[in-house]
Amino acid sequence: MNRNFFHNKIKLFLQVAIILLIVILVFIGLVKKTSRVDFESVCPFGGLIALGSKFWLGSMSCAMSETQVFPGLMLVLGVILFAKLFCGYLCPLGTVTEWLNKLSARLKIGFVLRGIPDRLLRFGKYLLLFFTAYFTATSSELWCKKFDPYYAAVTGFGSDTILWVGILTILTVVVLSVIIRFFWCKYVCPLGALSNIFVNIFISLPLIVLYFALYFMGVKLHILWLILALCLSGALTEVFRFRFFSLSPFRIKVNRDTCTDCGECDDNCPQGIAVSQFKQVTHPDCTLCLDCLHGCSAGSLSMGKYKATWLPPVVLVALIGLGFLFARQFEFKTLSERWGNFHQLPSVQTYEMRDLASVKCWGSAKSLQNKLMKKKGIVGLDAYAKSHHIVIYYDSSRIDEYGLKKAVFSPYQYKIQKFDQYQPARIAVFEIPIQGLWDVRDNADLIRMLRVNPFIVGFETNFGEPVHAKIYLELDKVTPDSLIRIIEQKSYQKHNPDGKSEEVKVDFRCEGQGAFVDTLDYLTFRRNLFVGYDQTYNDYSKYRPENLRILEIGFPEAESIGARRSLKYLTSHVSFFDGTVRVRTAFTDRSVLQVYFDPRQVNAQQIQQKLFEKTLKILTSESETKEMDNPFEFVLPVKVYQVTPALFLTKKDLITE
Repeated sequence: MNRNFFHNKIKLFLQVAIILLIVILVFIGLVKKTSRVDFESVCPFGGLIALGSKFWLGSMSCAMSETQVFPGLMLVLGVILFAKLFCGYLCPLGTVTEWLNKLSARLKIGFVLRGIPDRLLRFGKYLLLFFTAYFTATSSELWCKKFDPYYAAVTGFGSDTILWVGILTILTVVVLSVIIRFFWCKYVCPLGALSNIFVNIFISLPLIVLYFALYFMGVKLHILWLILALCLSGALTEVFRFRFFSLSPFRIKVNRDTCTDCGECDDNCPQGIAVSQFKQVTHPDCTLCLDCLHGCSAGSLSMGKYKATWLPPVVLVALIGLGFLFARQFEFKTLSERWGNFHQLPSVQTYEMRDLASVKCWGSAKSLQNKLMKKKGIVGLDAYAKSHHIVIYYDSSRIDEYGLKKAVFSPYQYKIQKFDQYQPARIAVFEIPIQGLWDVRDNADLIRMLRVNPFIVGFETNFGEPVHAKIYLELDKVTPDSLIRIIEQKSYQKHNPDGKSEEVKVDFRCEGQGAFVDTLDYLTFRRNLFVGYDQTYNDYSKYRPENLRILEIGFPEAESIGARRSLKYLTSHVSFFDGTVRVRTAFTDRSVLQVYFDPRQVNAQQIQQKLFEKTLKILTSESETKEMDNPFEFVLPVKVYQVTPALFLTKKDLITE
């Protein structure tokens, strides 16, 4: 492999530009957490795979949208008309692998795998593509995030990755690809397999046309069969024919009349293709990177009848730009679901709601759907994550627009002050309707505005038009006029974690002057505004109250959003004791964690020891477990007492952040 980095300057420029852009964005995200880039949102492979989910389930995968789909489709067009240009010019994994290969060439430690081992290993990427496409299409979850080395690296092994798999794939790229030329790209990469399927268009297109023809004729074969047919056709053609049925006129050609058989083209090919042995290069690994052409001193190579060697990379950049341009003109439904008696209704009404910041991906849209399905009369939902708006389908004879708004609305409670140093004796409750207060983002803005006054201690919303807000104040410390002035200010300074601040414009309007409606003591206030966690398991409902006990221990971080999100791991950890049946948080005279248990099967000491273990053991499936560091800190003393019927039946609604 030629070690010269600079003979193909256009390719090098694009590769360096992409790597620098990624490094800069990661660095910005590290130093300024509010500016972190969602690398999933610019994944063309994810967009293409998500189309399967869109077709089969009617919903895009995760946060996938037209922003990923259209650039992905443009890449497919580039593959069909030219070659695997993305792999050769823009793919960050391909770039890193190529640079590492050049380093290994200097050290003389790498080699090109050939023959039967090479052919057999090529099945691997099609197998991985099959599982990626199938699980994504049937679950609306982007399955490749579990193992994608690029996603794992740029997100610092984000929550969607499986740690050991992410590490393994990164090692595959960094280590194996140094020893065996382009190991990841040739044998593992599902995007490489997908690209090869579209290069092989004369085989792939008839399969796609046949599947959809049967589908629209009423023969609705499972999408499994389309995915399987495409993966098999690509794998068998590559492994046994070792060249594709391509449409592209852009092929590297060798002029035998002028070729000196010097082997420069072979040395310059990063993929290790023996270019000199071809009259026209049809090798499945060719990405039309043109390194061989630029490295031929005899001038015996050409790109068919096309002399403009700048054409492939320029077209690639133009196609991607065109993809992003198209993405600005269209918006796909992130989720589109119908249920109940939708198809039996003589007429279905629709109601559109905008500026719902909480609708930001497939998961949040699915959560809203699950909530709306419990409301009689609502029979469908379309959600658009990009623009944060929804369309609700409903039966107007059973529910009106007021009921729809109420069904979407989520009441909110928040303790504004921490009370680390003091506890106010009495707290007044001030109630006032507020226009413009609806979504999670609105709540967050208003809380930041109220926090500037240390005597404003709590905030609560209930549905109404406008929304009814209860604001908790230290008695006789805040006047209604001063409170209204805070709420109706046109902007406020938001202080970011990096120490910098920004001006945020808001538009809240109070309706009327409001009124004081109640006063509370400190403990009652804390209990009223406590947002807890509650999870039952191990057949909790089959137990009688008199047979259960509660272990209660101090849990200062119980109201933390992060702690509530992570308590599912602690619940899984303690659930290995058959006798534990419920984990919840509450406020008694302090924030506590409560574990309900059957003393005939497990004792309080065993549970306490389990809570203080340094490592949590988590059940990930019926037979598989994983371990993580225990992030929780508990405060003694421990109390153990009898479960009463009231304690057994009382279960707060779970609040999903």
